[in-house]
Amino acid sequence: MRTGRTNQKAWIGALLSLSLVTSFSLNSYAAGSATAEEITDSLLVTQALTGALTTHGPVLVNGNEAKTGATVADGSVIQTRTGGHAVIDLGTPGRVELDPITAITLSWTGNSVQASLDKCGQGVTLVLPAGVSGLVKILNMTDVGVLHKDREVDVKVFKGEALVKYGQGKEKIVKAGDHKEFDNAIEVTATGDAVVKVYCLEDNYPILLWAGLAAIAIPARELIGGGETPPVLSQLNP
Repeated sequence: MRTGRTNQKAWIGALLSLSLVTSFSLNSYAAGSATAEEITDSLLVTQALTGALTTHGPVLVNGNEAKTGATVADGSVIQTRTGGHAVIDLGTPGRVELDPITAITLSWTGNSVQASLDKCGQGVTLVLPAGVSGLVKILNMTDVGVLHKDREVDVKVFKGEALVKYGQGKEKIVKAGDHKEFDNAIEVTATGDAVVKVYCLEDNYPILLWAGLAAIAIPARELIGGGETPPVLSQLNP
């Protein structure tokens, strides 16, 4: 009887040991699989949130001078100085372009792009493929370097359409081919297959220069010529 009980206890002990070993092995395998999946997901996210930079002229990324070929990470601040132009290729989410005297904080996912204006110069352009939403945020007009006293923001739509929120709860849709000015704009959104530009300062320096020269030339002409009417150029013989 004692021998039978001893054998029974031995079998029970062996079964318990086997069960514990099996359970430990399965748990270890599951933990190993989870770790591998986490590493894979991390690598995919890192790749998805990295953009390629192309520059012309002076461009800064996070305060450091950047050149063509540099990597732009999610959450980076991109700034163009006078004469600078930047293109950030995000892959599947599309492309972001910066004209001179503009600064943005750029963030994105696989199906959305957001540019928060830190300085609104000659502008930022979102090039969005189908299925990708875009947002340009203007948190505080005083902080983005707007030169106009009435705080105007220009929105130009080359493709698709954009929804502009401005003033006190106002909204307006701007369609392809349209160009509108908005006082106290808050944000500009577009959804898929769209090209939208938001800017505050137009590239009109030559016009301003000629206007200034003309303003100086008119009084000078009056002083020298006694206010006589100048000859019409079209009547002169070659």
